[in-house]
Amino acid sequence: MGGLLARTGTVHLSMGVHHDESGDILHSVLLIKWEEIPWTPPKLAAAKAALASSGARDAELVDLPCGPAAVVESLNEREGQKVFEMTGYLPHPDGLRVAVLALSTTAASDHAHYRDMFHGIARMVSFDNPLPPQLREQVPEAQEVAAARDVFG
Repeated sequence: MGGLLARTGTVHLSMGVHHDESGDILHSVLLIKWEEIPWTPPKLAAAKAALASSGARDAELVDLPCGPAAVVESLNEREGQKVFEMTGYLPHPDGLRVAVLALSTTAASDHAHYRDMFHGIARMVSFDNPLPPQLREQVPEAQEVAAARDVFG
């Protein structure tokens, strides 16, 4: 499964299962992946991604510390259960790829909390290596770590 996800550009996947206050089981998923795009100015890439998103209830362009981004949210029903979804499209400054952050949860009634959490995660994204320049060459880094760092900084 990891290999298949990596081939589609996925650099991180987290799945959660937890109980709500009534004891019902809730699910949540956080996915981070790269999408290759033809060269596009970052602000335009963010807008195009938001417009291409199907089923969006709300879409907005935001300025994050890492640059312009688009955030799309939707509330859908799957198999009789409401699912809240947020997707952030954060164009890399090179204009050739977009970091996609996707959060979905069956805790649709708590969507405001998930929205706040998602925006907090998106504000932490950086496309810069946080190590001082003299250490970047000395510290070996696995390809998987470099891919994740490239999204999170």
